[in-house]
Amino acid sequence: MFSDIYFRLLLEVMERDSHIQSIPKLIDDAKRAELNSVRNFYLLIRSAYQQYPQTNIGFEFGGHIKPINACDFSRLITTADTVYAAFSLLVDQYPRLSLKVFPQLYRNERDLSIALSTPSEYLLKDGYRRFSSETFFRYCMSILKDLTDREVKPKKIYFDYPKPKYADEYQRIFACELVFDAPLAMIVFDEAIADTALSSRNPYLHDVYLMKSQETWQGMKRQQSFRYRAISQMMQGYPKSFNSQWLAQSLNISTRGLQKRLSAEGSSFSAILQVVRREITKICLYQKHEDFDEVGKNLGFQTQASFRKFFKQQFGISPRMLEESICEEPIN
Repeated sequence: MFSDIYFRLLLEVMERDSHIQSIPKLIDDAKRAELNSVRNFYLLIRSAYQQYPQTNIGFEFGGHIKPINACDFSRLITTADTVYAAFSLLVDQYPRLSLKVFPQLYRNERDLSIALSTPSEYLLKDGYRRFSSETFFRYCMSILKDLTDREVKPKKIYFDYPKPKYADEYQRIFACELVFDAPLAMIVFDEAIADTALSSRNPYLHDVYLMKSQETWQGMKRQQSFRYRAISQMMQGYPKSFNSQWLAQSLNISTRGLQKRLSAEGSSFSAILQVVRREITKICLYQKHEDFDEVGKNLGFQTQASFRKFFKQQFGISPRMLEESICEEPIN
């Protein structure tokens, strides 16, 4: 489902950046041609941040992705009826692009927010976390700017990395309060935009693109690593997915087969469970503002003591300290 458009567009952005002096040798694997663009996409990103850690290629790249003229993935999003329907599809379909980012959509009576969850060690290095946030949030803004008849600005955006040198560019585009070094990357809008109709909505074409998306996914999903597919299922199916039997059934495999497939990739159910629990903890506490004790119960911990121990091991701080770092008071 990952289109060559994105890889080639990123290549153009890199070639225009004077700080990036060389382009890495790209992969051309005839046996796994479907994955060449994804793997080369990662190669370009890694190379860019290694050559110039303060590069703004994620921000520039995000600004060039226009939903109305991109690939079938974007056409599926843009033919939806409303902003909420488009964002829901974006969150549901995004993990299928193999970009190792799992958006989480949440709506209450006040806010509509999308948080970016990153349950992968890879994203902790080489600037990819920054690249992902810049690209995704600018894409969201393009949907609202290009496909609605109203001027929409975020209420607040949180970034889970230090303030970059070019942060003034963020303010120019997003025009809202920005918070850096947050526990979770998240963009927050007023809930009132959720039911805004898209000017590009088209029920007939939407059904066509949805069917095409499903067909493409059936042919492509086995190209992803089994570990990635398992994490995708867990992120989208929690809290039910924290049960190995449920996860195995959702992946059409036996529980024993699940463990064998994960072991073959150097992982295990307990290992990915810990990674996903960490991310869902941040989603529940930071995005949804759920009760701490209730979160522990939903994550499958038998006692609050075991959840607090897990929390301290993962975040290095007490629950009270995280609550204070999250937000002194709810966003209004």
